[in-house]
Amino acid sequence: MNAQSPEGGLELSLTLNATDLSAGRGVAITVGEANLGTAPINVSASKDWPLQGLAVGACGALNYPVGVAVLSGNYAVSNVSSGMALQIYQPGVSSCPMILAGIGSFVFQASSDNATIFGSCQQGGGGCLSETVNATVSVRGYWGGDAFKSFPSGIYSVVAGDEWGGLVILHFAVTSSGA
Repeated sequence: MNAQSPEGGLELSLTLNATDLSAGRGVAITVGEANLGTAPINVSASKDWPLQGLAVGACGALNYPVGVAVLSGNYAVSNVSSGMALQIYQPGVSSCPMILAGIGSFVFQASSDNATIFGSCQQGGGGCLSETVNATVSVRGYWGGDAFKSFPSGIYSVVAGDEWGGLVILHFAVTSSGA
């Protein structure tokens, strides 16, 4: 599913590799942001996330302006803020890649999900680094304390958002293997 981002010219996308799962199986979630236009777009970082806790891994959103969360239940845009994200990444110490502080803007290339990140890290004229703003997260359950739990039977909402307030929601269902 795709949605126009509140930041003009960008499109937030969310896809699932499956929407009906048997117990113990997982789902691959892909989130991305792309410039639909024929010219580069320079957008200021805003940190106006539509939901807290959106991430692309145990280290958070990293250098991406997008993230995902999984909620137990059937949520829509109108009530998603009342839900609580499941802990889909293992808690504890993680070895995180370089995460930039002081990101000021993203320059998305024309007709692309490639962006150059600008901010306090840059020396001279170039950007800090370039990223393909597209990430896939594979999940088959969540963490409750120190224990991993497979998704029990039910409906789950996958929420993708960007830091400009864009929001997309898809759903998957888990059924018991005997059903």
